[in-house]
Amino acid sequence: MSVSAPQPPYAAVLVPALQRIQHQFGYLQVAAMEQFAKESGIPLARLQAVGSFFPHFRFSPPPKVTLHVCRDMACQMAGSRKTVDALKKALPEGVEVRGVSCLGRCDRAPAACLGMAGEEHEPYYLGRSAAELESIVRGALTDTPPAKDTDASLSEGAAPFQIDLYDGNPSEYLAVRKALLSRDTSILAAAKLASEKFGLGPHQMESFRQRAVGEARAGIVVEPEVAAAVLAWQTDKDWAKGKELGGWSELILEEFEAADLRGMGGAGIPVATKLRDVRDAVRTALVRGTDTRAFVVVNGDESEPGTFKDRELLLRTPHLIVEAVILSGLLTGASQGFIYIRHEYTEQIEACRAEIQRAESLGMCGSDAAVLGRSFPVSVFVSPGGYICGEQSALIEAMSDRRAEPRNMPPKLETNGLQDLPTIVSNVETYGWMPYIFAKGGATYAGLGVNGWKGRRFFSISGDVKKPGVYEVPMGMTLRELIYGESYCGGIVGDLPMKAFAPSGPSGGFLPAKLKAGAGLPRDHVNNKAWIALAARRGVDPASLEIDILDLELELNLFRALSPTQALGAGLVVYAEGRDMAEQTLYSMEFYRNESCGKCVPCRLGSQKMTSLADSLYAGKIDATTWKEELLPLMKDLLGAIELSSICGLGRSVPAPLRSLVNFFPEDVAKHLTAPVAKPQPQS
Repeated sequence: MSVSAPQPPYAAVLVPALQRIQHQFGYLQVAAMEQFAKESGIPLARLQAVGSFFPHFRFSPPPKVTLHVCRDMACQMAGSRKTVDALKKALPEGVEVRGVSCLGRCDRAPAACLGMAGEEHEPYYLGRSAAELESIVRGALTDTPPAKDTDASLSEGAAPFQIDLYDGNPSEYLAVRKALLSRDTSILAAAKLASEKFGLGPHQMESFRQRAVGEARAGIVVEPEVAAAVLAWQTDKDWAKGKELGGWSELILEEFEAADLRGMGGAGIPVATKLRDVRDAVRTALVRGTDTRAFVVVNGDESEPGTFKDRELLLRTPHLIVEAVILSGLLTGASQGFIYIRHEYTEQIEACRAEIQRAESLGMCGSDAAVLGRSFPVSVFVSPGGYICGEQSALIEAMSDRRAEPRNMPPKLETNGLQDLPTIVSNVETYGWMPYIFAKGGATYAGLGVNGWKGRRFFSISGDVKKPGVYEVPMGMTLRELIYGESYCGGIVGDLPMKAFAPSGPSGGFLPAKLKAGAGLPRDHVNNKAWIALAARRGVDPASLEIDILDLELELNLFRALSPTQALGAGLVVYAEGRDMAEQTLYSMEFYRNESCGKCVPCRLGSQKMTSLADSLYAGKIDATTWKEELLPLMKDLLGAIELSSICGLGRSVPAPLRSLVNFFPEDVAKHLTAPVAKPQPQS
């Protein structure tokens, strides 16, 4: 039999074309879209349909200067909404000032970026006052804007993260080389065994080796017995079954299991499970003789307000992400890798592209990766924008040149992802830890945790803390140490007590300073195993009816067991005493309303209804009786319906802020309610 021609690498066409047109003209010029439609054969209506979905694209010429100011969480706390109002009044006509969703710079709030006609990359100005921003805009109007702020400036002189096994030096791709040694050793053992069992000669054994690693080229004749032997090794079947032969990847996956490495994007699914699912789907395709392509995708669309850890990892350790993509390709048999990055992260995009070029020069990836022995192209996909793209199926839709509307699942992406082919999608940090774990061992990584928990993790923390930023911490460290530790946040601004804590941006709602029985702690909490173990470690009376939230340990399983929202994401936001949680809730609800993709009715209408309710409450338009007797029961029913029937995680997160406000901050609700309206008495 001859080897069939390999499929060309996948590349999106429509979205990159829209990005090029926008970069060239500052908006999606109709004539340019018509020209592309004619050249590509893609209908103009489809270009317009996709372009209209993403907030980054414009359909009319922009003014000379546009100022975008973040209006979410930490930036709102820093006065960004008042800044927008002030600048709209102060700046001349022809300047557009807009509030926008999170820009990923919550540690230097308020964050603003400047759009200037003809400029491809928007400069950022961070932590600036209204007066400073006005001066910046006026400078831009005369083509003399001041020097921009950069993300790279934060890391100048900083010690390397512990995740970086290269200690800040250029990557040697040790984990990939170690995996290749395991693969090639198994191939040699399988070739020798096949020679003994089936009488393969030296030429056939070399053909087996080439075919196994993917060196064979189209048109090369492969003898049937060699092809059958290769298939047995590739699928870990029959005589080639076992970790020393076709099952060599299990040895690596077991290291990830020993590390208890889970998805860091929120779901916490074991990484080994995802990798196995994709690998097994590729094996099934091999047996069936169908399309054997598969994809590795890094989800770097970090748009959750309060979350910016991946920004630092992509900028400071792009070599780890690229290495992990290649390693995942080896383990699963995937044919191509992508690093999906939000368009606001221009420095990170450039850093990853530079590292990919370096890896190609080393033979580690590319169309002819000599060290791998096969083709494995890796590229950066720049997001066209929108919070919804952080949802993994919506991300895949965007990469597929479609509107980024989440899919109904099943089927899952591990079997039916990009191009309807097996695809693993995971968070930047998840991939970042993979080289460390495989190079140093899963047990070594697990031993980095404290208080009985495994590993380390990154948190981005902002709001009312003295030193907001990205911190790499041992899993299981207490929230108290992160907020008050001198090596971390150094305490709360003004030395005020903490009033509330958002454990996962707006998606996790708001937690009070103390969790109490009936108001935060789970039912029958004194018999909860996680509570009993935590009480013993922290010296808390196991019969206590409350716990200071600062004594909670930062670990996903613990938060799922003991916190009312069961969430522990990467974006932590701290609120000091004096903050109005009704105000914070309103702006979180506005975020969900603005970012809903609109595909499903519960989220599209529900987020609007809940925003209207929060707005009426904050504006003092609801009396106490109406709230208690009519709106509160209705609200609980609506929140439950939104949570149960929305397609994706965005819709299921909509209830969290409003529900937590009602459950944990009744005093902030009460101060906005008006006195009960006296009902007219019947005439006698």
